[in-house]
Amino acid sequence: MKSNQVIQISGTPGQIVGIVPVQSNGTIAVKLVGEMLQISSESFFGLETKEVFIPIEDVRAIETGEGCTWWLFWLGIPTLSIFIGVVFIILAFIVKQRYLTIYSSRVNVIVFHRKGEKVAQFRTGVLEARYSKSLAIAKPPMPPPPSRPLNI
Repeated sequence: MKSNQVIQISGTPGQIVGIVPVQSNGTIAVKLVGEMLQISSESFFGLETKEVFIPIEDVRAIETGEGCTWWLFWLGIPTLSIFIGVVFIILAFIVKQRYLTIYSSRVNVIVFHRKGEKVAQFRTGVLEARYSKSLAIAKPPMPPPPSRPLNI
């Protein structure tokens, strides 16, 4: 991995509700440590802490996205009878949430973040580590060709 690449990102955790990634309370940090992704998360007020290690070859896909702030939208629906509801709904489409989702065979990790270029560098670093690891596994050394006996 190149030295100018980011090996850690942090933000707030998320979860998938239906097909929409929803931000939850707490903090999460994802580090690239050698051949592993280390995910450390802490829930709101530190009531629950979790640490997960994922082998880099177990990463199936990495998704970056940007979407609507759904809690503002749903707050605007019941308050439509007063003018503030319209403001909430407009803000829901203007204020965007950025997220990074890492899919593996067992764990899906969602990190909501603010700095897009730092996350892009991290994503590139993970993909390069994954690609170089898969090349090392996919290309075993070639065995020597079998020798044929000479027929005289």
